[in-house]
Amino acid sequence: MVSGITSATDLLNSLPYILINRRFFLLKNYFISPHNSLASFIDDYILCTSENKIITFNGSWPASNETSLVFYLADNPQTHINGYKDSILANKTNCLVGLLTRHNGLINFTGKYHTFLIQFKANGFNKIFRMPMYEFTDRIFTAENVFGKQTNELHEQLLNAANIQQMACFADNFLLSFLNKQKKTAILHDAITAISKELYNTATVLSIAQYAYKANMSIRNFERRFTEQAGVSPKFYTKLMRFNEAVKIKSAQPKKNWTSIAYDCGYFDQMHLIKDFKQFSNESPSSFFNRNAGLTTETFTRVERISL
Repeated sequence: MVSGITSATDLLNSLPYILINRRFFLLKNYFISPHNSLASFIDDYILCTSENKIITFNGSWPASNETSLVFYLADNPQTHINGYKDSILANKTNCLVGLLTRHNGLINFTGKYHTFLIQFKANGFNKIFRMPMYEFTDRIFTAENVFGKQTNELHEQLLNAANIQQMACFADNFLLSFLNKQKKTAILHDAITAISKELYNTATVLSIAQYAYKANMSIRNFERRFTEQAGVSPKFYTKLMRFNEAVKIKSAQPKKNWTSIAYDCGYFDQMHLIKDFKQFSNESPSSFFNRNAGLTTETFTRVERISL
């Protein structure tokens, strides 16, 4: 079953301008939901693939509100140019990419692209693994250094999986092995978890005061708790999310004008949107999409889970 994508396009799987033999090639993105027990913490699993075709692309890497666990199942990006030593992607067959608050330079790729991603909701990573998010913001780690050999076992399972449904089951088992060590009842009824889930399920971004009210907290306490669990303040997080939502809408509807997109995403006006684009992508909206033309040509398919 195919349906519209509800999550922001992930910065690793929504890569730019792709050229093969002087023709545009579509990267295909397959989205599948996690196990019900993980739905409060995981946005989607995503398989992004060039389907055994050799491709070459170069593009920019903008900020993102999502923490992602990434498994390269074919070839790896060769270089990542941003001046930060711990952000080199070369030779990482799997990696944890923290929430990114800034433009991250350029990424280059040549080879077969076949990548599986686990996208976490705002505080989902913190709740499953009980690790402080400030340690991961704007950083990239080899996954084994964070989770141990279990990550390599999952990588091997993903390499040998018959389809994305089987990949999702392997990812479920990996994540549930950590979640089951937590007091799930307390986690599921946590106010920040509820707000995190709401952020992903609604298109309208409320004020911080409104979120604090929903969480039955003072604004100060809500901001402190959210920052501890998400890695940035709620105000900055919603700003990042709004930027990524604008990218998603333009990618899905290339002919839609920026004024309409700005209002759909809750911007006061188009100039406000342009300001955020320059902050998070280092370019104007038009320049960003000219550089990353492939964003408007990729395909996005939601896959239903099946019992294996």
